[in-house]
Amino acid sequence: MTDAIQAHLTTAREAMADGRALDARNAYARAAALSRESGAPLLQAHALRHLSDLDREADHLEQALAHAEQAAALYGANGQGASLDMANALRLKALALDQLRREGPATVAWTAARDLYAAAGVAAGVAECERRLGRPDES
Repeated sequence: MTDAIQAHLTTAREAMADGRALDARNAYARAAALSRESGAPLLQAHALRHLSDLDREADHLEQALAHAEQAAALYGANGQGASLDMANALRLKALALDQLRREGPATVAWTAARDLYAAAGVAAGVAECERRLGRPDES
């Protein structure tokens, strides 16, 4: 089943490159569902992260937040709590929370993402988080 999941992820990436966001969203949703069914939590988290981004861009903010939170929970439960993937999931969570005007939880998510980006040596990630937190870049 991993081949089918990878095929949907490839289809989604190609659709995004072609500017077909709805097709990409559908392919990521299929990849997430197949990953869940087959017990591939990290592939599921990957697909959920992309769903979060697409949903946020389409102004489906609650759905974007739910997908980012699910991705972060999967990373945390599968030994990836300190990974760059977790930082990216937390960034998406923070973006959705910002757009939903939930300042307190957004600050928590931005801070956690910043710390993970700093640990991974991703200066651009740290800088974005610091900007969003309204602080000068501390990297």
